[in-house]
Amino acid sequence: MPLTVQAILGHEAEARALRETLEALGYQHSGEAELTLELGPEGLALLRTDRRPPLRLRLDFAAGRQGYRLAHAGHQREGLIRAFGKLPRDSHVIDASAGIGRDTLLLAAHGFRVTAWERHPVVYRVLADALARASRTSELATIIERITLFEGPANPSQLEPLATAAVFDPMFPERAKRAAVKKDMQLIQALMPDVADPDADQTLATLRAGVERRVIVKRPLHAPAIGPDTPQASVKGKSVRFDLYPALQAP
Repeated sequence: MPLTVQAILGHEAEARALRETLEALGYQHSGEAELTLELGPEGLALLRTDRRPPLRLRLDFAAGRQGYRLAHAGHQREGLIRAFGKLPRDSHVIDASAGIGRDTLLLAAHGFRVTAWERHPVVYRVLADALARASRTSELATIIERITLFEGPANPSQLEPLATAAVFDPMFPERAKRAAVKKDMQLIQALMPDVADPDADQTLATLRAGVERRVIVKRPLHAPAIGPDTPQASVKGKSVRFDLYPALQAP
């Protein structure tokens, strides 16, 4: 089923450029869901149009759920922040699987400088559009300035000097017993029906060889660890845990 691109309210040129970019990349939607990328004055949105009413994902870091979380959450209490240990707030860290930006924004809001990668071309463009809009708001401009987003698989070797640490959230299937999956994850699953990361072990090895201190892998609470090595430690939350692996360059 093809993914279509449409414009509303005078954004035809941007929609045409986006369509041509995805075609040049050779991107083809492999799932059965009917999906549309919609470009309009409020930004880029992903829609699933074979549902009634259609499902819609437009990231809004200023006014949406993520903005509320940044404004009201105690960052030090977040499991992910605790997993990074006592890193100075201006440390350079990697988000190897940015997705829709939840952890990327949290790390930047904490004060880290974040280099993030997103390999899926549609998710990358939805996130990049949201970051660009957020950078124009007084509330989030200084946070967004700390984020550099790249398209493609994580490549820490291109960073000089090395980042201090990295987080990696390999995709995993939602458990079947969860009847009410959040709408944004329903859309991501429809966009990427083959949910699991086939090269998660290799990504972990690449990250461990490309940072100074540690790599943090985000996993469902009761899921097995990835990679051949046992995690050095874990930070556990209610539904997820963060497995800690030392950098391979560490003495």
